[in-house]
Amino acid sequence: MAEHPKKAQRANARKGSRDMLSRVRKAWGESPFYQAQLKGPAPDRLLFQPDDPYTPDKAVALSLAKGRLAIGDEAIDCEGELDKIWDLPSVGGPLNAYLHEFSWLRHLSALGEDGKEPARVLMTSWLDRYERWSSESWEPFFVSERLIQLCAHHPLLLSGRDALWRSRVLACMARQTRHLARTAHRSMNGFDRLMTALGLGIAGYSLPGCEGPAERGLAMARRELRIQLRPDGGHVSRNPSRQLKLALRLQALLKAIEARGFQPPGFLRHMVQRASAMATFFRCPDGRLAVFNGGYEDDSRALISVQTNAETDLGPVDFARHSGYHKLSSARGLLIVDTADDGNLGHKSAGSMHFSSGRARIITNCGNGTHRGAVWRRALEQRDAHSALAFTEDFPAFQFKEISHRRGEDVAGQLLEFERKLQSQQGTEAVYLRRLFLSANGANLRGEDVIDGLSADEYQGVLWRFHLHPEVRASLARDKKSVILLLPTKEGWRFKSNCPDLLLDKSVYCGCGGAPTASEQIVIRASAYPKPDTTVFRAKWALQRLDTM
Repeated sequence: MAEHPKKAQRANARKGSRDMLSRVRKAWGESPFYQAQLKGPAPDRLLFQPDDPYTPDKAVALSLAKGRLAIGDEAIDCEGELDKIWDLPSVGGPLNAYLHEFSWLRHLSALGEDGKEPARVLMTSWLDRYERWSSESWEPFFVSERLIQLCAHHPLLLSGRDALWRSRVLACMARQTRHLARTAHRSMNGFDRLMTALGLGIAGYSLPGCEGPAERGLAMARRELRIQLRPDGGHVSRNPSRQLKLALRLQALLKAIEARGFQPPGFLRHMVQRASAMATFFRCPDGRLAVFNGGYEDDSRALISVQTNAETDLGPVDFARHSGYHKLSSARGLLIVDTADDGNLGHKSAGSMHFSSGRARIITNCGNGTHRGAVWRRALEQRDAHSALAFTEDFPAFQFKEISHRRGEDVAGQLLEFERKLQSQQGTEAVYLRRLFLSANGANLRGEDVIDGLSADEYQGVLWRFHLHPEVRASLARDKKSVILLLPTKEGWRFKSNCPDLLLDKSVYCGCGGAPTASEQIVIRASAYPKPDTTVFRAKWALQRLDTM
């Protein structure tokens, strides 16, 4: 108990230090000395316009034009007075970030001429508040994302406008680029630093007179890529959505350098191809990404853009060795399994899987709740939010040890084995083995989950979850030994198990990045089996297409 006051004192001291540093930076940023450092040649045009391959949403644009916007749990309505919208969102929230990153430009551009007026009003009101400098709006990551959007959609703001307006917007973009060259290293986390560096490079090569900042961004990107990009091209976060964004940003930087007539550095083209090939590894038959480790289904149009520019023979086809993913595909069936060690990662996803038939997703993971707040984020990081081994709350605490995996293939199909060691606080050791077999016709997925080393009582807290995609309709059979699944493509599947009492329970899906969607999950509980006479527990299950049974 005596340690709590000391912890509080240390926390208060750290907070005081951060507040002091923030005040110093604010005073320096607003000072005429720093403002003088941001002066330089005033551009009169852009020399490169990066593509924005993400699909715009006209509904979002029309709502924003009326002064209404909702992101995550936050919503604002300025009743048509768009110039006041910057004063409404709470600082640090997702809506505030969305506005200051200028992501709305993508959607307004979809309105064509009708999007120009709301875009001009929003830009004017932003300039009136934050043109010179702002600790809130000029954070490095915000600046980087904003510059990318302004470069990609500058015709929406500048086309048909007078020279004074064009000069004001372009001069502010140049000042932000020079500011970013000095502050990019302050980004909060590794991925943000990498995106900030790449954004600095793209903006610098797009604006005349900003080649110096562009070279700084390129040098910083090279350092970050050495740390964050694995040999198979995967990002260290193992997040498919981040992988897609990284590949797109690398491709844009390479195009910007080539458009200016410069010779790209040797490492860049290699990194572009590796990262792009890894992004396509997660592509499902419906054109979107498999949901793993905080990623979303994401944008099919963006994925097509990456795939068009990727050399897939340079990347993983069925096994991403360094990122820890296996992919088994047969006919219409696609199985992707996470076989990496999740001990130091946020998402406890080791052994989780995605399975789809054709364009229909069947088994998936629950997704990412970051856009919904800290409570959702923490909940969706837990093992219960993944289609994998999980435990009840009263299960004794186990440490998860080393992982091994192996695969084989013959004319009958493909086999993947995933093995992991467990150790209790009392020193009890156990071994968990998951075997997955996908038949050659893709219509039969069989699984066997084995745990060896636990006592009969400890097995009562073990269970396996199979989260179903929201578009799958599930019906539990009367004998509770099988579940009938109807896919949106009208395919019928049956999930059956040696479990005497399958459970069809409620679940939630956040894989689309919007509001949580109600779904269902199939649960195999070890407590439903007779207590084993040995230390080995074995659960068997199969997912079969009905027309092949």
